[in-house]
Amino acid sequence: MSAIVAAGLVKRYADGARRVEAVAGVDLEIAAGTLVVLEGPSGSGKTTLLGLLGAMIAPTAGSVAILGEDVTHLRDHHRAALRRAHVGFVFQDLSLIGAMRVLENVLLPLVPRGGARPDERARAIALLERFGLGGERDARASRLSGGQRQRAAIARALVTAPEILLLDEPTAHLDGANAGGLVDALCALRDEGTTIVAATHDARLARDARVDRALTMRDGALVP
Repeated sequence: MSAIVAAGLVKRYADGARRVEAVAGVDLEIAAGTLVVLEGPSGSGKTTLLGLLGAMIAPTAGSVAILGEDVTHLRDHHRAALRRAHVGFVFQDLSLIGAMRVLENVLLPLVPRGGARPDERARAIALLERFGLGGERDARASRLSGGQRQRAAIARALVTAPEILLLDEPTAHLDGANAGGLVDALCALRDEGTTIVAATHDARLARDARVDRALTMRDGALVP
């Protein structure tokens, strides 16, 4: 089964008087339950492609299907509902709110649903325990180290139990030990059935033997 299918995917942006083609005709099929890495330098289009694959942004041309449902022409609120139900995101800046407690940050994706039910709160706590942050759940997010912040962001992305997890530069600014631990965690999630796509310029992740598929982007296109 395919988790994500993209066909002829194009995204153009206006940059003053110029039109920039950030993604240029990408065809891509990602099998469910696999760990896929999009490798490429800054400006290659991998972050934009990640947003397209996760229905964060709409394409200029082409199509995207998530878990068999074409999301290309959905209205914004329908696309957002599908995304909240099936896709977890970890952004490069992590987007944790420093003044809030770690557990509160993890529970944030449940706010649009009316807040966390008792079972969802228990899931959030279990995720923090899984990622070695059980003792930090009442700490302010601003007090976490870089590696802890990354793990907290992943826990937040997983609190809705999505089938698909998308990460932008997940090992950026992590030392060797923390980067290795993060890859271990991603592989464990993959082995449990989560489909994972990570955009990176870090060879430690892109060249890891446990990655199912590594793709390279240049100038908005996948390199054959």
